[in-house]
Amino acid sequence: MKKRLLYLAALSAAAVLAVSCASSQSLTRAAGEECDIENAGTRKYLEEVDYSDDPDYTLSLVEKYYKEYGATDEPLPVTLSWTGGPATRILMSASPRFDDAFEVPGDTSPVEVYNLVPGEKYYYRVFSGKKVLKTACVVPVGPLRMIHGLSANVRDFGGWKVPGGHVAYGRLYRGAQLSPRMSDEARDLFSRQLGISVDLDLRGIKKSESWVKPVIDGAVYLKLPVEKNLGRGTGNTQELYQQAIRSIIGWLGEGRNVYFHCAGGADRTGSLAFLIEALLGVSENDLSKDYELTTFAGQNTRLRSFRATEKETHILYELVTHLRKFGYPEVTDIRQLTVNWATTRHSDDVDPLTMEEIGLLRKYLTVKD
Repeated sequence: MKKRLLYLAALSAAAVLAVSCASSQSLTRAAGEECDIENAGTRKYLEEVDYSDDPDYTLSLVEKYYKEYGATDEPLPVTLSWTGGPATRILMSASPRFDDAFEVPGDTSPVEVYNLVPGEKYYYRVFSGKKVLKTACVVPVGPLRMIHGLSANVRDFGGWKVPGGHVAYGRLYRGAQLSPRMSDEARDLFSRQLGISVDLDLRGIKKSESWVKPVIDGAVYLKLPVEKNLGRGTGNTQELYQQAIRSIIGWLGEGRNVYFHCAGGADRTGSLAFLIEALLGVSENDLSKDYELTTFAGQNTRLRSFRATEKETHILYELVTHLRKFGYPEVTDIRQLTVNWATTRHSDDVDPLTMEEIGLLRKYLTVKD
């Protein structure tokens, strides 16, 4: 039976690759064995959909893909295989000298490895006692890095193109709520393998969520109960989104990796993700696609054309409509409108973000290509 490993290796400074799986197993080949880690529906959606000609946010194309390929937010693993009998040890490293190598659990070929960083070359060596059964390298490739084994609808912020580079992997993660009954393996994935030390919880505004509390021992926990509709939010909704972004900037500056979530990782999480990505300079087309990727989680259908009731249009439409109050029609770039929103004071209690803070956000989360 295939054995599964949940592991994060060294963070990549390489650009995201979007190529299909090749077949070399030799260290002499520069690229290594390229292994697609994207499920078919997600990859097709990311490669084929373009929302550049729909500034009104009334068109949705994602439904075709999850109906044709199935609704799944699961990535594919990188598979290590060898011949010559069972392994007594498998080592893997991002260095050809096997510096900072980590051990891969498993002894029977093949072994599945999850949560590697796209574009990074990993070297592995399979031992039977002192005998080396195989030495090779693999390169996980895919448009984004979905996380396996933590919760539903979890993905790394990394990989999206921004001016001059791409969003860094391994610093900021988004997803659904963490279970108080999560396994020891999932807790280890969160704290040790992914190195996350902050749990930013966007739940709590509903009576049904009054119970929410931290579930990861030792992690910094902050609850900011935001409403899903930024444009309709009552009370201090806008200020809480600003506070969430400011808190993330501070944690990143401390070298912490951050996980933020609501219940399903859709509306509230999607709104905060949209705001952060817009501040980073992610294109409007990719902003829309990242929001809709939540649809592949199955229980979270979030189409750009979604209508909950006649009184409520979809959350993304309302978010964009609200942002356009801050300079539209003179300013049409949604990224600049988001900067305008972020630097506007919405109450006497919370100071607006400054351009210096936004510059730090970009510094912490941008890798130059």
